[in-house]
Amino acid sequence: MELAQDPTSIRDGRRFARRRVIDLGAESIADDVELAAAELLANAVQHGSPPIAILVAGDSREVRLEVSDGNERPPIQPTTSVTNMTGRGLALVDAVATRWGVDRAGGGKTVWAQFQPTTAAAALDDLDLERLLHSWEEPVDPEAAGLYTVVLGDVPTDLLIDAKAHIDNVVREFSLAASAADSGEAITDHLAALIRTVVHEFSDARDAIKRQALAAVRRGDPRTRLVLHLPASAARAGEAYLAGLDEADSYARAARLLTLETPAAHRLFRRWYVESVVRQLRDLVAGRTPTPIQPFESCMVSEIERLSVLQRLSDRAARLQRVTAALAKSRTPEDVADVVVSEGVSALGASGGSLVLPAEDGEHIAVPGAVGYGEGLVDALREERLDAPLPAATSLRTGRATWLESREDRDREFPALRGLEAATVSMCSVPLITGGRILGALRFSFSQRRLFDDDERAFVLALAAQTAQTLQRTEVYAAERKASLDLQRALLPEDIPTLAGWDIAAHYSPAGGQEAGGDFYDVLKVSDGRVVAVVGDVMGRGVEAAAAMAQVRTMMRAYAVDDPDPVAVFEKVDGFFNAVDLAQLVTVMYFLIDTESGKVRIGNAGHLPPIVVDSHGSRVVPTTTGTPFGVDGGPRRTSDVVEIGPGMCLIVATDGLVERRGEDIDVGIVRMLAAAASGPATEPADVLLKRVLVTAAPAKAQDDDVTVLVIRRV
Repeated sequence: MELAQDPTSIRDGRRFARRRVIDLGAESIADDVELAAAELLANAVQHGSPPIAILVAGDSREVRLEVSDGNERPPIQPTTSVTNMTGRGLALVDAVATRWGVDRAGGGKTVWAQFQPTTAAAALDDLDLERLLHSWEEPVDPEAAGLYTVVLGDVPTDLLIDAKAHIDNVVREFSLAASAADSGEAITDHLAALIRTVVHEFSDARDAIKRQALAAVRRGDPRTRLVLHLPASAARAGEAYLAGLDEADSYARAARLLTLETPAAHRLFRRWYVESVVRQLRDLVAGRTPTPIQPFESCMVSEIERLSVLQRLSDRAARLQRVTAALAKSRTPEDVADVVVSEGVSALGASGGSLVLPAEDGEHIAVPGAVGYGEGLVDALREERLDAPLPAATSLRTGRATWLESREDRDREFPALRGLEAATVSMCSVPLITGGRILGALRFSFSQRRLFDDDERAFVLALAAQTAQTLQRTEVYAAERKASLDLQRALLPEDIPTLAGWDIAAHYSPAGGQEAGGDFYDVLKVSDGRVVAVVGDVMGRGVEAAAAMAQVRTMMRAYAVDDPDPVAVFEKVDGFFNAVDLAQLVTVMYFLIDTESGKVRIGNAGHLPPIVVDSHGSRVVPTTTGTPFGVDGGPRRTSDVVEIGPGMCLIVATDGLVERRGEDIDVGIVRMLAAAASGPATEPADVLLKRVLVTAAPAKAQDDDVTVLVIRRV
């Protein structure tokens, strides 16, 4: 039966073989013949060439199976491997057939197998498989065949077997893809070209290497001497083959193939042997003496050295990336030192390191952080003057880096180091410069001789550049923080007015204890003897929030002096926001207190409700909550009235006191109520305030400003 080079031919040929065996009266071996036919046809379709045919002949006593194709290259039976997706076909044929072999004729080959019902699947004791395989490899006269002999030398046999098994997997998968395309399944032109390159280009060299490796395995040779006889065209084919496999690896990395990406050792071997073949072939074709081939082990050593350099550079680049990410969160020189010095000491293998800055007195050195130095050395560094003849001070004065590679360098250039760091053999100190300013220096000490190569110096200088930029940012942050805190302190009341019969306490702290924000409070006597008390919260933090807070607090003071009624004040504030288009949201709790009667008129612009504390406990005061200032189109402003009797207390806070990440704000309000009610009813306002802060405030640094105002009627 003649067949096409198509996957469907395997199915058709297998069915044909089964029917013929049954027709011959040998039904007991039909399964064995069908299995062998499927494997031999798969090899012919995948590795052979047209025309493909199957023949089944014999009788009930013996059946002969033949599969022929137009490619005379004999099959190869590789060693057993759990990772190789190919090479099991001939082993299966060998397991079920009485005998089998290969014949060559007419430019093609025929693989045959014989089956006997009584001895099927029995191995013949006299079968010499090695001699059979050797018989397939007919002697080649390279000169007569127009071939050139390329000698690659000795290579580890195990590496050859593993590498070729991986390539077989790639070739098998691409062959199946090509067969699918022949069956009508669409593939791109680019992929089709890639398949042709990998499957067919350089196949002579590939098969020759595989055969020599398998022969070495059968002989038990740990190394295989590779000698190839190739046409001149193999040079061009080798280059295309190498490029094709590199591209196939990109398909594997993108999970477009079942076959995994080529292991690094296999890829190195592939490039070594293909490039060596190409160079030798071109020299031989040109009549030149071939350039000696670098042994594969030497190639591996060179690659290891190259990769070790790249690994070191990669590790340092990764460290610099980690440093950059960590420095983004640094707010103080101490934060910077904690990141940079520890990473630098670890990357360089230093015995110690520190960040040094000019001290505030302008005469000495400050040490915001150190690693690996004892307390005595750190204290000595802090006593070091900027004009001292020592590495860090010199870098701070001159802006030059110092590289001391030995004890001799140390004693010659900085003899004072012997008394400061007797155990230090080598040292480097680099200035931290940005915008032409020297902000500080980094110093690293080593207890052994250290030769600073170009890469290492570049790493330290890059670390110093990152540190300098971050220190400059911390200066800007510190200046902004100081300005906003100074502004806030200037605008908050220096003292709370003393009121007969009333006890008032207040607290303010910026977010995280670091940055000023928009919280404010005020207590103001007005002309008719009443008192205005206000707590507000401007959304945001920093200078912008503090500036907005100053505007709102100032205007509320001015409006309260004119008419302290909360509705009147709030409507004027609304008018101001509309007139200047102030881009802020502000919540305010406003109390107008009649100190004689204890009546308190309350205005609430989107703020948390106040709580009242008396002998019965604590509770939220219900108020009409209007919209925050800065929100257009809110309802008309209103006010509520509560009466504070003797012994009663009002508490109002901003949301920084009660809000915690991952927790509903109502939980925080309940916590504040419990804290307020847990003391005696007669305790002073400042004692109650401290208890509320300790109990209700977040355990860690808060994310928002905290302001609390406590007003008790004695």
